[in-house]
Amino acid sequence: MHEDSIQLLGDCTAGIEMAVSTIDGLLPEIHDRTLRQKLQTSLQEHQHLRDQTRSLLQQYGGQEKSPSPMAKGMAWLKTNTRMAVGGDDTTAAYLVADGCDMGVKSLSRSRNRCAGATPQAIALAQELIRCEEKLSAGLRPYL
Repeated sequence: MHEDSIQLLGDCTAGIEMAVSTIDGLLPEIHDRTLRQKLQTSLQEHQHLRDQTRSLLQQYGGQEKSPSPMAKGMAWLKTNTRMAVGGDDTTAAYLVADGCDMGVKSLSRSRNRCAGATPQAIALAQELIRCEEKLSAGLRPYL
């Protein structure tokens, strides 16, 4: 049970790190006040989920998991390249929404594979999935 929980929560920490890194990197480029507020609110939600995930991982004796260097590097390259070549609020919203959609798929796969995880770990993963879905949906008017 704890092995599945540790795996699931580790995947959550990797996803949260990707989200926080992307949003942090894009916030200085955002001009629209409402879009900026949506991203700042989501950033705070991700940071709160990160704290909860770390706490639960610590209870289970697990370690945080970082995104693979390849995934992180590719995301950084994609984001910086697109923003450097005429990036605007629409481009930023597209990049974040795309990342959210990939995160939902990845976390859903992990949640399904770690069926033996504790109810607390599953609930935390589900809350992160909802956070990503909400942000993605909230960005659609900017696409």
